[in-house]
Amino acid sequence: MAEFLPVNIKIEENENKNENKNENKDKKEENICVVSITNSNPYDTSELINNSNTYYTNINYKQLKELYYIIKNDSLTENMVYKNVVNYIKDGKTKIFFDFKCSSDCHSGQYFVDKDTTLLIFKLINVMTRKKCNIVVGDHSMAALFNNWNQYRMDFKSPIIVQNETTNGHFKMYGEKQDFLNSVHPILKNLGDMSSDDKIDIEFSNMSGTKIYSINTESTVPVKVISKGKPGRDTDEQIVHSEFKYRNGIIIISATHWCNLTEVNSNVDIDKLRTQYTAQFGETEALNFEVQYQCSIQSGCVKEQKRVISDSVKYMCSGKKG
Repeated sequence: MAEFLPVNIKIEENENKNENKNENKDKKEENICVVSITNSNPYDTSELINNSNTYYTNINYKQLKELYYIIKNDSLTENMVYKNVVNYIKDGKTKIFFDFKCSSDCHSGQYFVDKDTTLLIFKLINVMTRKKCNIVVGDHSMAALFNNWNQYRMDFKSPIIVQNETTNGHFKMYGEKQDFLNSVHPILKNLGDMSSDDKIDIEFSNMSGTKIYSINTESTVPVKVISKGKPGRDTDEQIVHSEFKYRNGIIIISATHWCNLTEVNSNVDIDKLRTQYTAQFGETEALNFEVQYQCSIQSGCVKEQKRVISDSVKYMCSGKKG
């Protein structure tokens, strides 16, 4: 259950804000660049919001091919999106993520768009991870990647096995706070930072046909499991988030989508939530959150307080409200 501060300590909470602000000043904000790839309307509609520390852009597979050859051949370009991504890769200070969206482009996990595009994706992964870029796949894009993984092209057996069965509807995800904090992915890392519990517990409403995967025990590559989950009380445990090292980058895997988050059950550090909210969305959005949060406290309705916090965490993770 999320952390709800009683009205009678509201003054004390405000007194502690200055102390928390001083602590946060010492934390160096991490710059990230996320290139989201899809041709069509994705099933995963999650996005990050552009701000002083985050550059987020959407491109299609044709544009990805153009960007790939620009980076591979170190070519000049007048396209501002390509130029921005190239500059972020070259500055050596920004964490780069190529996020392959779960969409109809993945043909239910068979391949990316077509066979030629799928081959290009593997070439891109080899080039980009050598430049310390990271790769993000989830659900159908996860299946498209690992169903076509070739050990001779990629140097080792696929560490991931895509299962034949799928899941849908209510899904409970959980994991250790420290594992979230240690992840390279900014959303997982931020969730770990916001949690005031040692264990994180979040519920989702998965779309029909959500892919399930497991770790290939025949692979020599260690896979770090960050979270697991269950669609029901009496069902088998499944891996949700994991990652493994490839070249000089990390491949991050997800079996759900942040846009499908419904409820945060573990306790949330409200001051850290405020800080992250302000950093991501600015003072106006942070003020809107504060008004809703204080109203929920004054209402005395625990369910409403939980809803406000869950909706806010969903907005921070997916860019989607409510």
